[in-house]
Amino acid sequence: MLLSAGQAEDAAVQLEQDFVGIVREEIGMHEQMATAFAQALVRGLRRKLGGRELYIPSPNRAERDATIRREFNGANLDQLMRRYGLSRTRIYEIVSRR
Repeated sequence: MLLSAGQAEDAAVQLEQDFVGIVREEIGMHEQMATAFAQALVRGLRRKLGGRELYIPSPNRAERDATIRREFNGANLDQLMRRYGLSRTRIYEIVSRR
């Protein structure tokens, strides 16, 4: 899919914002530092991969599910939902497959 210059810039800005959110959530980095880090990543990706599609495989769900089953103690449902970005129903489905 060919993007216009404006669409490409919008996509780069969205990618940068996504990176800021990920770095803050995963590492706990301060927003100003996370923003600088995200900007550097986007510049580097544009320089190295500009115009190419990027495929990022999904994580191994079996590993994630096994970790959730190990960590689940009945009282930490909300914590697991936030950590893994899953719904209450999905956590219960995973836990029930012991």
